Amino acid sequence: MKSKNFILENVKYFDTDQNMLLFRKKIFVKNGKFSFNCKDDSKDYTKLDCSEYFLFPSFIQIHTHICQNLAKGYAEEMGLYDWLQKRIIPYERSLNRTILSLSCKLSLYELIDSGTTTILDMGTFENQDLIFEEIEYSNIRGFSGNVFMDRSFGGFKTDLKNYKKTTEELIEKSKDYKNVEYVLCPRFVPGVTKKGIKTLLEFRDKYSLTVHTHSSETVEENNFTLKKYKLSNVEFFEETGLLDGNVVLAHCIFLSEHDIKILKEKKVNVAHCPSANGKLKNGIADITRFYNEGINVGIGSDGAPCNNNMNQIFEMRLAKLYQNIKHNNKSLPSTKIFEMATKNGAKALKLENRTGYIKDGYDADFILIEDNINLSPFNTDVASSLIFSLYPENIKYVFSRGIPLKYSGKVLLYDRDELLKERKKILKYLFSDRF
Repeated sequence: MKSKNFILENVKYFDTDQNMLLFRKKIFVKNGKFSFNCKDDSKDYTKLDCSEYFLFPSFIQIHTHICQNLAKGYAEEMGLYDWLQKRIIPYERSLNRTILSLSCKLSLYELIDSGTTTILDMGTFENQDLIFEEIEYSNIRGFSGNVFMDRSFGGFKTDLKNYKKTTEELIEKSKDYKNVEYVLCPRFVPGVTKKGIKTLLEFRDKYSLTVHTHSSETVEENNFTLKKYKLSNVEFFEETGLLDGNVVLAHCIFLSEHDIKILKEKKVNVAHCPSANGKLKNGIADITRFYNEGINVGIGSDGAPCNNNMNQIFEMRLAKLYQNIKHNNKSLPSTKIFEMATKNGAKALKLENRTGYIKDGYDADFILIEDNINLSPFNTDVASSLIFSLYPENIKYVFSRGIPLKYSGKVLLYDRDELLKERKKILKYLFSDRF
């Protein structure tokens, strides 16, 4: 379906700041943005009666690996280091353009189906241009970049000379897209050197780029830098200058008091990935503490092999449950968890004045939820009701900047049966020992 202007009629929409549903007779979607006071000209608009739906902001995930979808179930019951070295990095290195394209499509289908319209993605080693193309075609908003790893890990490391050339080309190429922005993606501390980080900083400063990496996900990561540099992960990043800009650090489970002070002072954004942290047996990030310190926290599903889904609803639910266990009555309220999945993600990507809310003049990034037996009534704590009862099948419409991506319960751009058919064929090729 091509982009159109819409009139949303009889709308019950979620006001994030008040944690309540408000009603408007009409909300216009014009030129990709919400308009609460537009002139009504029915000839130019498609009308959509929302009386049986609830309108919420769509979700923003600030840590994904859409290239990994085909490796779901390939590295079960493994710790992170073995998971990466024995399975995931070899998998990523094996991705030709056909396989990578399918993996991206599968991820994007899942993301759209469960209401996500903006992602911060860590790409892969080769064929990053294809990831750009798949994001562009999907009409979600995507920030992504080729992985940088100039220290050998899992039998592989990036060639600096080739990386510089390829990255320069990718940055220039990304300027031609409507839906894609380039970000720098060093893998994690055990995979980068100080010399390599200097190369990244040259690109960051020349093009004002966001840096997206992993940090302090495991004890082993911190032990690596403690042994080699007598620094924690976060201290290493600070010393090298990597934190002097817009940075998103995924995970941040094992932090010292000094690490937290650095994150606060440097205004670093944290991407919380609760299901991945639980499935890989790593731990629970203290996002309640981060919030109380004023550190911006968003949420992401990480890669499909470390949680077997790309569903932001599930991530919100686990984030709330884990903090309840960790902090009991002093844990974060559900409304703050919902903000992490929406407006805080927007802030991490410098989009806080464009998306993450249902507001006049903001981008029309939204979902329409159909009431059903499983859905809790939205009559007290709306955010809590949503987090604990919503499922993707309740989401009947998904819009990204006014473009419908899911309509009447169907994801529009992708043929589900064809994706499944292609997945079955490629899995037999990739993992012949499993089928």
